[in-house]
Amino acid sequence: MRILIVAHYILPHVGGVEHLVDIEAQVLAESGHEVLILGSDGTGTGRIPTYPEQVRVMRVAAWHGLEHLWSVPYPVFSPRLWGIVREAVRWADLVHAHGFLFQSTLVALWWARRFAKPTLLTEHGGLQRFASASKRWLAQLATWSLGRCSCRWATDLIAYNARVQALLSRLSGRVVRFLPNPIRRDLFHPATPQQRQLARRQLGWTDRRPRLLFVGRLVPEKGVANLLQLESPEWEIIFCGPGGKNWPQLHHRPGIRYLPPRPQSELVALYHAADVLVLPSGVREGFPLVVQEALACGLPVVLGYDPGFDPYRDWPGLYLTSPEPTPLRQAIERALVNGSPLQHPEYHKALARFCPTPQQWLERLLGPYQSGAIGE
Repeated sequence: MRILIVAHYILPHVGGVEHLVDIEAQVLAESGHEVLILGSDGTGTGRIPTYPEQVRVMRVAAWHGLEHLWSVPYPVFSPRLWGIVREAVRWADLVHAHGFLFQSTLVALWWARRFAKPTLLTEHGGLQRFASASKRWLAQLATWSLGRCSCRWATDLIAYNARVQALLSRLSGRVVRFLPNPIRRDLFHPATPQQRQLARRQLGWTDRRPRLLFVGRLVPEKGVANLLQLESPEWEIIFCGPGGKNWPQLHHRPGIRYLPPRPQSELVALYHAADVLVLPSGVREGFPLVVQEALACGLPVVLGYDPGFDPYRDWPGLYLTSPEPTPLRQAIERALVNGSPLQHPEYHKALARFCPTPQQWLERLLGPYQSGAIGE
């Protein structure tokens, strides 16, 4: 098949959706499909991917001021988007769009509907609950207008968060599939004691203090301020991700360390060396890719509670909590006492359920479109 993947940002821009698009393109190519990735021309500090010849990448000019000025990752595309997407949709047998609010998604779904092409829409966060009241108002307005159009134009809807799944069902009036994101388990796997010791030594973590690891964009909605309040001689808090320049509290403090963003291949060493991953986000995430990566490495995770995370609640090593400092500290202490979940009898069953390999994920993603279903 010829498959068009549409996203607002793609690598080297840093983010979970960007990595998911990369995994999707790689596994589609390995399975014999032709792939066209279409995204904005946004740049970043992530790796620049290389693909086999059956994968093409098309970057469309866009204005990125909303992200640069207000940390809102929403590119405003050039008017050329319409014509470029029209030709891309004509070429494709199937369109997979990521994110229901973005211009690229709306235009791709509109053209696909006109050309009677089947479409998948994966929504990653649903209705965003920003710290800013004005941002929250805009998010609600966009969800019930643009988001509703996207959901009704798409022929198939996918979520990996129960809250998002319910929202998509409400917007579309249809059944929404639940499909956790794929994880490269050949890359993200538990460390041996020797590998863990080497990783800590290479990072300069020579004392026995626990390391609390944060991986992600450093924005208020991710709970950075709450985690900073837990600075203590008991442990060292490691922040890794874009946006460090906006937080002077991350620099020149004995219990805090900032690391710039790095590619997934280098994140593995952080997961192997750390003692717990901490993400005190508010209710706005789908299910962070870094949580799956960390748990696949056997690293316990403390995660800000979202009702949409309930399907994952019983995953050994996952601690859902209020992102406020006191319950956050209690959850961290509990995770440190319990340690790695690798020996839990239900760990591997949960890993198989919530961390499908790329090939397993692809089979479930394309299942309804096999055996001549496309074009009928």
